[in-house]
Parts: sequence; structure tokens; C-alpha cells
Amino acid sequence: MSLIASSTILLISILILLRILISLHPHSGQNNHHGSTVAWGGDYEAQRHWMEITVHLPLSKWYTYDTSYWGLDYPPLTAYGSYILGIFSQKLVGEESIALDESRGYETSIHKAYMRSSVLALDVIYFFAVWIIAKRLGYFKSDRSTSFSFIFISALAQPGILLIDHGHFQYNSVCLGLSLLSFHYFSLLDENKAIGKNAIIGSVLFCLALNWKQMGLYYAPAVFSYLLGRCFSSTNLLVDASGRWLQILIRIGALGVAVISTFGVLFGPFIYYRDMPSQTIEDVIFIILRRIFPFQRGLFEGKVSNLWCMLSVKPISIRERIPQGIQPIVALGLTLAMALPFCIMLFMVGKEGYRRGEKQQQQRHLKALLWGTAGVSLSFFLASFQVHEKSILIPLAPFSLLIMEAPSLIIWFSIVSTWTLWHLLQIDRLQLPYFCITVVFSCLVTAFFPPISEGSKRKIDSSILEWVGICFVKCILPASAFIMTGLHMMEMLISPPSHIPDIFPVLWVISGCTFFTLTWIGAVYSLWLDTIIVDGGNTLFHAKSLLKRD
Repeated sequence: MSLIASSTILLISILILLRILISLHPHSGQNNHHGSTVAWGGDYEAQRHWMEITVHLPLSKWYTYDTSYWGLDYPPLTAYGSYILGIFSQKLVGEESIALDESRGYETSIHKAYMRSSVLALDVIYFFAVWIIAKRLGYFKSDRSTSFSFIFISALAQPGILLIDHGHFQYNSVCLGLSLLSFHYFSLLDENKAIGKNAIIGSVLFCLALNWKQMGLYYAPAVFSYLLGRCFSSTNLLVDASGRWLQILIRIGALGVAVISTFGVLFGPFIYYRDMPSQTIEDVIFIILRRIFPFQRGLFEGKVSNLWCMLSVKPISIRERIPQGIQPIVALGLTLAMALPFCIMLFMVGKEGYRRGEKQQQQRHLKALLWGTAGVSLSFFLASFQVHEKSILIPLAPFSLLIMEAPSLIIWFSIVSTWTLWHLLQIDRLQLPYFCITVVFSCLVTAFFPPISEGSKRKIDSSILEWVGICFVKCILPASAFIMTGLHMMEMLISPPSHIPDIFPVLWVISGCTFFTLTWIGAVYSLWLDTIIVDGGNTLFHAKSLLKRD
């Protein structure tokens, strides 16, 4: 066995071990330790309960059965996945683990081992997606093996993703993995075709991601803009005006058929097995959509490090100043405004056409998609309606793969996004793995950090931009580290005043939102360099500014 193969096996073993160690700690709502009177447990019990109802009830009841107790509120692919996992739980653990109604709150060591193992098994999708993209992004680097390992570690040792999926308990890696695979296929430009088989495969995979978890929609405007640009691409486009427009419509139609077909296959069984004649097709779709998109919950839920939560702090109290009926519209407007720069640039990348044999162009498309989807999803996190703390994982996944392009920014964002999850993880009693995995992640990216030669550094023409880069590394990084560490120390040592008991979560919100806004600016800048200034460069967030190597 070669040295490279051995090191890769060791690397994967370390990443699997990290997941197992985190899974040994409490999960969301374990033994109902937070004392909820609304619904027993947390996300762990919700996922188990979905297995219970999907195995024992007909499809027509899946989205309507006792919605007051962890009603199914994820898209159809998750429902089918819950059914399959429920069958395995029935066979491997026992019928009592998913007995209808009687199994509520079921927790045993064997069942917990099964549930934790199911997350690890489905993580294969994310591992596979990261493996493929890391190989591609490291291909043109001077040391391919080292670059691949650095990207691979960055994506698969992300503290936030590990703590939420393997600690708190969710299956986010399925949606994230399918999304990343779709970006991979989108950027594999079809020779002599603007929209070919790779674009179709990518569309199907992205639809599957959306149907696993609706938060995948955070990527949708970026994907739509890029593919729209591909439809208008000059690749093999006819000169005649009427023929050109027909060709563009055919391209759009091909993508539309792929999307509609995928959604049709997934929603079709619910329509076919509906309660007839009391339910129409429209009724079935409306029931599912109403469960998936709970607009009745309000502008935000809990203490989230986004703009709306930060602006709701007194004396601003923006949630009280905007009528509740128009809050979703205002949130949508601000979200689209923040996403617009990324969408425009992705349209330009897609429209540029494909030159035969240009593998570097394909890689540039991939990087543009990663920057764009990360930036658009971060815009949704910062400004959209009804955001949860865990939604930060959506931008985190594509960001983590760009660590070779902007190491200091990505490492910083990885730690900041984990820090903003602190109070959620504290409720789950995951304080120890929170601190440990943050330290482990920092050590791993330092250990696998590739040496950067002076000749490989890309230059910035503007002295202003260079000054901003120095400011980020010399000022923002140490200041943010001081703030995050300081707030942790203050929360441990100081009791909050009785009239402002939530002072620390509020300070977390204000700081986290500020850090994420700076990341949004960095993402706009980085995508701008890769699209507008194709031959330009970026030393603004260069790793050597953060981690010195001899």
C-alpha cells in the first residue's frame, strides 16, 4: 500500500473517530433534561417519531398525524428516509423502538447506538462529495496531496457540522452532500453544450437536496442565476436571432423537465395515495408545503446571530415596529438585495461559455459556485424570515471547501459559526465536545496547512485592498478572538443582572451578526475577484497572513 493511500486511510479514520467520540455525549432533549412541557425531547425524538409514523401509517397521514407532537415538517425525501430507517430500527432494535404512540420518548443504549450509527452511515454522502471536490480544487496546486488533505480536513472536521449532526442530532450532511455533488456536476461543463447531461444530473441532485431539507433553498437563487447564465451562454449558440432564442428556451426547458420530473417522482406517491375523494391534488401539496414552511412562527425563533434578532434589541425593537403581516415581505426584500451581487456575478460566470480542454475554467466555475452559494445562503441566514441557529451550517459547507482560496477567512468563519451555536449546545449539555472539537479543528488545520511559496501568491493592484487585508488579519482576527473568549469568561464568572437575564445571549447575537456580516463582505469581494478580475488575485485573506511558515 502506498504512503499516500495509508495517510488517506489514517485521515478518514481520524474523522470517523471524531464523530464517534462526539456521539458518546448527550443528544438533543436526552431524557427531556430541559423539561419541555410542549413536546418530549428534541430533534432526536423528532427523528425517531418520524420513523414511527412513516412505518405504521399510510402516506396520506404522514403530514397530518398529531402535528402537536413532533409532526413531520421536512420534505418528502426525508419522509422516505425516515421510513427506511424505521424499518431497520424495527428489525435491529425491536418493534418497541417505533411502536405507534407507545414508543414516544423511547431511549435505550442500543437504540441510541443505532440512531447515532444511522447519522454516521448517511454521512458517507457528505464524505463522497467533499472527496470529489477537494480532489478537483487541489488539482492545480503545486502539492496536490497536501492541498487535498487540507481541504478535506477543513470540510469534514467542521466543528459546527459535527456538533449538530453527531452531537445535537440531525441529518444535515445528506442535504449538504447532495448540494455539493450538484455543484460538482454543474461545473463539469459539457463539451459543445451549454446544458448537457452533467447540468441535468446536477439539477436532479439539487432537487434531491431540497427534498431532504428545505433549507437547501438558501442555495437556490445562486444555482438559478448560474444555470440561467448557462442557458444564455454563447457555447454552440446559433447566430440567427430567432433560432438563438429558441435554443435558449430549449435549454431552460431541459432544466425545467429535470426539476419537475424529480419533484413529481417524490411528491407523486402522496398524490396517488391521497384520501379520495375528500382530498384533491392541490390539498395534498398545500398540506405538505404548510408543514414545510411554518410562516406562522414569526420573524425569528430564539437568539439567532442575524440582522433581525440583533435589530430587535431594545431600544431599536424592529420586530415591534414592522407590522407582523408584512415582516415576511420585508425579510424577503432584504434577503434578495443581499443575495443580488452574488447572483449577478454567477450569471456572468455561467454566461461566459466553455472553451474546449479548459479544465482550469471548470475549476473556476466550481469555485464561483462555492463562493456564490455560500454568500447567498449567508444572506438568507442574516436577513430571511424564520431562521434557526443551525441554519449557519448551510453557508458553512461550501465555505469550508474554499480554505485554499482564503484560509484565514474560512478558518475564522468556521470557529465563529461554532461559537454562535454555544447556547444551543449548552442546552444539549455539549459544552465539553464544543471546546474539544474547536481545539482539535484548530490543531488539524494547522498541522495540514500547506506551505505557501512567495511565487504562488496572487497580487493585488490596489493598495487600499491590501490595507483592508492587513486590517482583517492584524485587527479583526485578534479583536474577534478577544471578544469570543472574553464573553465565555464573563458568562462563567459573572451572573447576569435580574432585569436583563439574557444579556449574554444578546451579546452573542450582536457579536455573531457583526462577524457574519464581515464574512458576507469578504465573500462578495472574493467572488468579484474570481469573476470580474479573472486574472487578478487575492491576498486579502491569504493563509500566510494568519499562519506563518518558514
